[in-house]
Amino acid sequence: MGVPKFYRWVSERYPCLSQVVKEHQIPEFDNLYLDMNGIIHQCSHPNDDDVHFRISEDKVFADIFHYLEVLFRIIKPRKVFFMAVDGVAPRAKMNQQRGRRFRSAREAEDKIKKALEKGEILPTESRFDSNCITPGTEFMARLHEHLKYFVNMKISTDKSWQGITVYLSGHETPGEGEHKIMEFIRSEKTKPDHDPNTRHCLYGLDADLIMLGLTSHEPHFSLLREEVRFGGKKSQRASAPEETTFHLLHLSLMREYIDYEFSPVKDKISFPYEIERIIDDWILMGFLVGNDFIPHLPHFHINHDALLLLYRTYMTTLPELGGYINESGHLNLPRFEKYLIKLSDFDREHFSEIFVDLKWFESKVGNKYLNEAAGIAAEESKKQKNLKAQENVICLNALEKTDNGNVETSKTALEDELEDDGLFEAEFRQYKRTYYMTKLGVEVVSNDFLADQAKCYVQAIQWILHYYYHGVQSWSWYYPFHYAPYLSDICNIGELKIHLDLGKPFMPFEQLLAVLPAASKDLLPKCYQHLMTSDESPIIEYYPTEFKTDLNGKQQEWEAVVLIPFIDEKLLLEAMAPCNKLLKAEEKQRNRHSECLMYSYDRDTEFRYLSPWPEKFLFIEKCHTRCEAVSMDAWHVDIADNKITQLDTEKLYFCGFPTLKHINHKFGLKKSGVQVFQQSSHGENMLLEIIAAEDSEEFDIEKVASMILGKSVFVNWPHLEEARAVAVSDGDTKFYLEERPGTQKLYRGNAVPPTKVTFVGEKENNVWIKEIQGISEHYQRRKGVIINETSIIVYAQLLTGSRYQLNQNGEVYFEKQWSKQNLPFAYQTIVKDIKTFDCHFSKLKTLDDLFPLGCTVFMLGTPYYGCTGEVQDSSDVISDGRIRVVFNIPIEPQLDILIQNQHKYSVKYNPAYVLASRLGVSSYLVSRFTGSIFIGRGARRNPRGDHKANVGLNLKFNKRNEEVPGYTKKVGNEWMYSSAVEQLLAEYLERVPELFTYLAKNSPEDIFYEDDIWPGEEENGAEKVQEIMSWLKAHPVSTLSRSSCDLQILDAAIVEKIEEEIDKCKQRKSNKKVRVTVKPHLLYRPLEQQHGIFPDQDAEYRLFDRVVNVRENFSVPLGLRGSIIGIKGASRESDVLYEVLFDEDFHGGLTIRFVANNCLFFLSVSIEPQKHKVIVSEGALNVFSLLLCSLLSIFIVIDTADEQIFHP
Repeated sequence: MGVPKFYRWVSERYPCLSQVVKEHQIPEFDNLYLDMNGIIHQCSHPNDDDVHFRISEDKVFADIFHYLEVLFRIIKPRKVFFMAVDGVAPRAKMNQQRGRRFRSAREAEDKIKKALEKGEILPTESRFDSNCITPGTEFMARLHEHLKYFVNMKISTDKSWQGITVYLSGHETPGEGEHKIMEFIRSEKTKPDHDPNTRHCLYGLDADLIMLGLTSHEPHFSLLREEVRFGGKKSQRASAPEETTFHLLHLSLMREYIDYEFSPVKDKISFPYEIERIIDDWILMGFLVGNDFIPHLPHFHINHDALLLLYRTYMTTLPELGGYINESGHLNLPRFEKYLIKLSDFDREHFSEIFVDLKWFESKVGNKYLNEAAGIAAEESKKQKNLKAQENVICLNALEKTDNGNVETSKTALEDELEDDGLFEAEFRQYKRTYYMTKLGVEVVSNDFLADQAKCYVQAIQWILHYYYHGVQSWSWYYPFHYAPYLSDICNIGELKIHLDLGKPFMPFEQLLAVLPAASKDLLPKCYQHLMTSDESPIIEYYPTEFKTDLNGKQQEWEAVVLIPFIDEKLLLEAMAPCNKLLKAEEKQRNRHSECLMYSYDRDTEFRYLSPWPEKFLFIEKCHTRCEAVSMDAWHVDIADNKITQLDTEKLYFCGFPTLKHINHKFGLKKSGVQVFQQSSHGENMLLEIIAAEDSEEFDIEKVASMILGKSVFVNWPHLEEARAVAVSDGDTKFYLEERPGTQKLYRGNAVPPTKVTFVGEKENNVWIKEIQGISEHYQRRKGVIINETSIIVYAQLLTGSRYQLNQNGEVYFEKQWSKQNLPFAYQTIVKDIKTFDCHFSKLKTLDDLFPLGCTVFMLGTPYYGCTGEVQDSSDVISDGRIRVVFNIPIEPQLDILIQNQHKYSVKYNPAYVLASRLGVSSYLVSRFTGSIFIGRGARRNPRGDHKANVGLNLKFNKRNEEVPGYTKKVGNEWMYSSAVEQLLAEYLERVPELFTYLAKNSPEDIFYEDDIWPGEEENGAEKVQEIMSWLKAHPVSTLSRSSCDLQILDAAIVEKIEEEIDKCKQRKSNKKVRVTVKPHLLYRPLEQQHGIFPDQDAEYRLFDRVVNVRENFSVPLGLRGSIIGIKGASRESDVLYEVLFDEDFHGGLTIRFVANNCLFFLSVSIEPQKHKVIVSEGALNVFSLLLCSLLSIFIVIDTADEQIFHP
């Protein structure tokens, strides 16, 4: 379910809600839930605007598998992984689905029509019809079988999937995905062994998941979603998860922001202030702006401050209610009525603006216009005047008795005022009557009609509350109108009796016929298709080929009301009944409901799992999965058993679950222009202002140094990250740790670290001032936090992970690892001395536990540095603190000659004037044609429409700072071009010389026009432009990929040479094995608990470096080697991005520019200038270095001038 504009509104009002996903900051989650339909849509039709896009079904399935793997790898659930696909929806949701599918079918048809009108040649293969992502279709049936295969494969082969319970609630299990998830959560909370500290993560794209998550009242609940970009041109969604930036939205912060929002009412109510009850009422208020089940109230729009009105009215009304409105999903009708009565003032206020305008217009054109415009309002006005006249007599008589002297003046004024009031009320009623007559198509707006409107709307609110808090209470109920009533007409509801019949869900084919348009009839069995197209069909009226939409106050077409009739359930089922007998066996199998599937790993179970598509996906030869069916009502919870979990999160901090506590601050609302998205916000922001400590000694630099240097602190409030404080400075004096290089000791308790003090010079003081300005600006501009005056900066190293170490007694313990980069933080934003929930308890106690027989390890010492090994029986040497290992020694490609001669294979670039002189054109034309050139229709003086064609080569992008490798390169501020660009321009010039000539004479223009370039009667500018567009689209240049200008890359020819050398190594196949005994500190064992650490901290990256993946259960196979072919620099070491070409193709590999299926991206967290060392990358799968999740791999640097394979 979606609430348009809601996500943006709450994100900008509460700026700290979300953060970009970084692996070393991601909290440990017990349960991960996926609302699967968003993933299915993303992987099957990532760009609906591209009518040329085609995708094979096996590619869709493979992409879905890969997306699931990446999401699992980001979150790493400890207990439960729940995948929920939308099943048959309640009837209330079907109406929205029906409208959306009708609109999408028409939009697709319109886009194809426009493309053909432009002369575009479309692929002969049929396009993917997104309407097939509906329960009961053949596509969904095949997808379900492939998802079952995928789960069995992962559990049988991936250790990280073997210690958890996996649920697959497919399209055959009734219910929307997110609500099936919430049903599971409610059920788990009723169990006696439920852990109140359970940490939940829900992935989904719908904005209403915020409300849904809050209904759980769970303290540790986060939402994972893709980054949403607002403003500017619509960009294509990244189809690969590696190219997607993910955000975590923390409901723990949302709860606290809601508390702040409604805190003014605390001292005004006579009953206890309970934040859980406030949150329940907040959820209820969110329904009044409309959602997938009910339309928005008239003129209630989020972008017109509807939510603000709801909140302010609530705070005004609550003290008079005697309690809360939403009682855990039950609507308290008398209180709700009082709230709506107060809220209904909005109707009159909104109309008064219209009425004032009408009165002004009446003064200009006379009373005739006003009465005509109002229609029946004139008669209504006369009746009101007569009634008011009688009241006037009584009022005026009273006045005559009290003040005869002023009676004439008062009489005239009162008559005018009463006449205006009467006219206003009459016009107001007529205004609403016209709304009902035009929108709902009724002829008589009677009191009974309005009472029915009020009852239906209140019933809708109660149904939705039940749906959110208790699950489906009626499968058959739905709101029977396209529009909602006016607030002022929702009255006399305090004594309403609301009854809902549970009913039963539709069967899959019944839903298909209820929601699909005739354009998607092929998705249904043939025996039903005529019901959607035949004039003789008893339900043909429900499948209009032409229909209207109504924006109804909205701005975007996708928000418009789709005006198609609500389907009659009884008539639908009667029409289907004769056809049901004609269903084939396979079709009957699809037309059923079935249970959720629960999977777990069972080492004692072994069987062969058949592939649903053997040509594309291999059989699982040794499947170790146990599957159980969970009955459809197993998670049903009685309404009375809904529980609220309450914990004191201030005393115990759960790492990764932010809180606004721990730092003393005040809050307030102000329009501050906080920039959460791509543009500054226009509405109010909830600003947090840090309150300075009253104790002046708190900011004594020497005291601060003694308190925190060498200690663990938490930085980046409120998204706290653990860090190690290494220096403090007040701009005049600097205290810092005195440590040997490479030492990063954490001093606990009263231990005093060795420190030094220096005086800050002018240059360093200027840097200090700029750091303060940068910190303060970032906090206020992005987070809405005012940190006030900063007198001390703390320099700290962020925690990157933890690793197992051995003490002197041979016992294993967990040691934290820190970044080498010292980052500045304002002292007042740092949190000290908080108790954290430690989830990193060590299960490994001895050397035997750490290096068990048969486990995989990597060598960190010479001469077998980076080699993969297997631990052997070490019982005879382990007492000496050694481990026996057999290492596999591979043959490495010889790249030294290639490195020395790389200039021979590198692309040569020249400035624009060199190409210009060779082509006989100006440098301006070279620059212009390699970028964007827009040509509009018609002439400048007489343009035809807004359509513009881009006929540029699109080889450079200044705003995005992107270039096309092999064609363009940005050096400083100057663009350079290869010979390939020269050939392209020469070909372009030969094809359309007149375009070059025209642009040379009209260079200042931003947009050019067809008829100006080709003015002759015999010339057809539109055809010329279409010819150019067709040539460009067919040319290989249209498929070239872009890279950041900051990226150091190896050219295609060099990468081909690397691949040739790797192929030579494969042919030799002379890998050898050696058996050695090794000290434990020279071995690295891949363990999930050691996420984010550096196996060897002394390292650096360079192009051509050879690397090996040391992370288990990852897209890249463990131990696979590769070469660095690209490096993208960044200001922070943790943001430096590396492109790696691996030696073998693997599932999940990416296509980078010119290499397919064996590339991946890594983001380092340590860059140290030491030659020939190992570096560990902790990184993100993202082409443009937008952090997604981190990988762990050893990057081995080979001294190619040396004969040794590995050189430390």
